[in-house]
Amino acid sequence: MKADPFGNLIDWGPVMQLIEELTEAGRLDECQPGLARILGFKGNWRLREETLKRVQLLHNPSEQVIRQVIKIMGDNNTYFEMRILACASLGALLVRRMHPFSPPLQALLRKTLATQLAVPQPGSFQEALVTVEEKARLYLFGTDADQRRHVEFRSLDSVGNWSVT
Repeated sequence: MKADPFGNLIDWGPVMQLIEELTEAGRLDECQPGLARILGFKGNWRLREETLKRVQLLHNPSEQVIRQVIKIMGDNNTYFEMRILACASLGALLVRRMHPFSPPLQALLRKTLATQLAVPQPGSFQEALVTVEEKARLYLFGTDADQRRHVEFRSLDSVGNWSVT
């Protein structure tokens, strides 16, 4: 299968059908470059929303996909419902990622969370951000019990670095 079998995203009906078929066949992981392209395509909100829901099912999400989800979460020009969906997707992707994030991707995540949490957000979006932040802490600092206890006392500072509070 091609890494990006989706073709013209303007004609979104066939793209939605293909995403559904790939999901049912368990083959979404094979076309992650195409999923990342869809997430970056601002020309159709339905397509982006559906893709955000489906990427949560990826077995080993790529950095390309994760980067696009982080960008949606941090895009102040995107409506809050989609940004909340991006938070939910990112939470699922953090758990499913089998390899560590590269330093640039970690920096993007830290900066995006710090920027979004530095200003008051509507209640449900704020809750979604806090949930993602907690999962990011667990992911970035490891998963053993001792590290989890220490993570509870860490937070993001204003420039996106983790600090002890």
